Amino acid sequence: MASIQKSSIEFLQILRQNNNRDWFNENKPLYQAAQENIAEVAEEILNLMRLHDDIETPSGKKALFRIYRDVRFSKNKEPYKTNFGAAYRRNQPIKRGGYYLHIEPGNSFVGGGFYQPNKDDLAKIRAAIA
Repeated sequence: MASIQKSSIEFLQILRQNNNRDWFNENKPLYQAAQENIAEVAEEILNLMRLHDDIETPSGKKALFRIYRDVRFSKNKEPYKTNFGAAYRRNQPIKRGGYYLHIEPGNSFVGGGFYQPNKDDLAKIRAAIA
Protein backbone atom coordinates (compact mmCIF):
# COMPACT_ATOMS: atom_id res chain seq x y z
CA MET A 1 0.00 0.00 0.00
CA ALA A 2 1.38 3.40 -0.99
CA SER A 3 1.72 6.09 1.65
CA ILE A 4 2.91 9.67 1.76
CA GLN A 5 6.56 9.63 2.70
CA LYS A 6 7.93 12.00 5.32
CA SER A 7 10.46 13.25 2.75
CA SER A 8 7.62 14.45 0.48
CA ILE A 9 6.18 16.59 3.27
CA GLU A 10 9.65 17.83 4.22
CA PHE A 11 10.22 18.88 0.60
CA LEU A 12 7.10 21.07 0.74
CA GLN A 13 8.22 22.61 4.05
CA ILE A 14 11.67 23.45 2.67
CA LEU A 15 10.16 24.77 -0.58
CA ARG A 16 7.97 27.17 1.41
CA GLN A 17 11.15 28.69 2.88
CA ASN A 18 13.06 28.70 -0.45
CA ASN A 19 10.42 29.45 -3.06
CA ASN A 20 12.69 30.63 -5.87
CA ARG A 21 13.91 29.21 -9.18
CA ASP A 22 17.58 28.89 -8.22
CA TRP A 23 16.83 26.75 -5.17
CA PHE A 24 14.24 24.68 -7.04
CA ASN A 25 16.58 23.96 -9.96
CA GLU A 26 19.36 22.91 -7.58
CA ASN A 27 16.96 20.61 -5.71
CA LYS A 28 14.90 19.28 -8.60
CA PRO A 29 15.74 15.64 -7.75
CA LEU A 30 14.04 16.16 -4.35
CA TYR A 31 10.95 17.48 -6.13
CA GLN A 32 10.92 14.59 -8.59
CA ALA A 33 11.14 12.03 -5.78
CA ALA A 34 8.33 13.73 -3.86
CA GLN A 35 6.19 14.01 -6.99
CA GLU A 36 6.72 10.31 -7.77
CA ASN A 37 5.67 9.38 -4.23
CA ILE A 38 2.52 11.53 -4.42
CA ALA A 39 1.70 10.09 -7.87
CA GLU A 40 1.86 6.57 -6.38
CA VAL A 41 -0.49 7.61 -3.58
CA ALA A 42 -2.81 9.31 -6.08
CA GLU A 43 -2.84 6.11 -8.20
CA GLU A 44 -3.77 3.98 -5.20
CA ILE A 45 -6.56 6.40 -4.24
CA LEU A 46 -7.81 6.32 -7.84
CA ASN A 47 -7.96 2.51 -7.83
CA LEU A 48 -9.86 2.50 -4.53
CA MET A 49 -12.30 5.15 -5.76
CA ARG A 50 -13.02 3.13 -8.90
CA LEU A 51 -14.38 0.34 -6.68
CA HIS A 52 -17.29 2.66 -5.76
CA ASP A 53 -17.53 5.31 -8.49
CA ASP A 54 -17.05 5.72 -12.25
CA ILE A 55 -13.89 7.85 -12.46
CA GLU A 56 -12.53 8.85 -15.88
CA THR A 57 -9.16 10.22 -14.70
CA PRO A 58 -6.68 7.93 -16.51
CA SER A 59 -3.99 7.68 -13.81
CA GLY A 60 -2.77 9.05 -10.52
CA LYS A 61 0.02 10.91 -12.30
CA LYS A 62 -2.47 12.55 -14.68
CA ALA A 63 -4.58 13.59 -11.67
CA LEU A 64 -1.74 15.72 -10.24
CA PHE A 65 -1.62 19.47 -10.75
CA ARG A 66 1.56 21.19 -11.85
CA ILE A 67 3.73 22.68 -9.12
CA TYR A 68 4.34 25.84 -11.16
CA ARG A 69 2.12 28.79 -10.21
CA ASP A 70 0.61 31.19 -12.75
CA VAL A 71 1.91 34.50 -11.39
CA ARG A 72 0.89 36.74 -14.30
CA PHE A 73 -2.01 38.44 -12.49
CA SER A 74 -1.11 37.60 -8.89
CA LYS A 75 0.38 39.86 -6.25
CA ASN A 76 2.16 36.77 -4.89
CA LYS A 77 5.04 36.21 -7.34
CA GLU A 78 6.40 33.03 -5.73
CA PRO A 79 6.91 30.65 -8.67
CA TYR A 80 5.92 27.35 -6.99
CA LYS A 81 2.94 25.97 -5.15
CA THR A 82 3.74 24.71 -1.66
CA ASN A 83 1.28 21.85 -1.88
CA PHE A 84 0.48 18.87 -4.05
CA GLY A 85 -3.01 18.72 -5.52
CA ALA A 86 -4.88 16.08 -7.49
CA ALA A 87 -8.28 16.10 -9.20
CA TYR A 88 -10.38 13.06 -10.04
CA ARG A 89 -13.19 13.52 -12.57
CA ARG A 90 -16.29 11.38 -12.69
CA ASN A 91 -17.29 9.84 -16.04
CA GLN A 92 -19.01 12.67 -17.88
CA PRO A 93 -21.57 13.60 -19.15
CA ILE A 94 -23.54 10.88 -17.37
CA LYS A 95 -21.96 11.47 -13.98
CA ARG A 96 -20.87 15.00 -13.23
CA GLY A 97 -18.54 16.35 -10.63
CA GLY A 98 -15.35 15.12 -9.10
CA TYR A 99 -13.02 14.97 -6.15
CA TYR A 100 -9.99 16.99 -5.04
CA LEU A 101 -7.02 15.94 -2.90
CA HIS A 102 -4.82 18.62 -1.30
CA ILE A 103 -1.56 17.69 0.46
CA GLU A 104 0.12 20.49 2.38
CA PRO A 105 1.94 20.48 5.71
CA GLY A 106 -0.68 21.37 8.32
CA ASN A 107 -3.46 21.90 5.77
CA SER A 108 -4.32 18.67 3.92
CA PHE A 109 -7.91 17.91 2.93
CA VAL A 110 -10.19 16.08 0.51
CA GLY A 111 -13.16 17.68 -1.22
CA GLY A 112 -15.86 16.80 -3.69
CA GLY A 113 -18.71 18.33 -5.62
CA PHE A 114 -19.57 19.76 -8.97
CA TYR A 115 -19.59 23.15 -10.63
CA GLN A 116 -22.74 25.01 -11.68
CA PRO A 117 -25.52 22.60 -10.74
CA ASN A 118 -28.67 23.16 -12.77
CA LYS A 119 -32.23 23.21 -11.37
CA ASP A 120 -32.72 19.46 -12.02
CA ASP A 121 -29.55 18.67 -10.05
CA LEU A 122 -30.75 20.80 -7.16
CA ALA A 123 -34.21 19.20 -7.24
CA LYS A 124 -32.61 15.72 -7.00
CA ILE A 125 -30.48 16.84 -4.05
CA ARG A 126 -33.48 18.44 -2.35
CA ALA A 127 -35.52 15.24 -2.81
CA ALA A 128 -32.66 13.07 -1.50
CA ILE A 129 -32.32 14.99 1.76
CA ALA A 130 -36.06 15.49 2.36
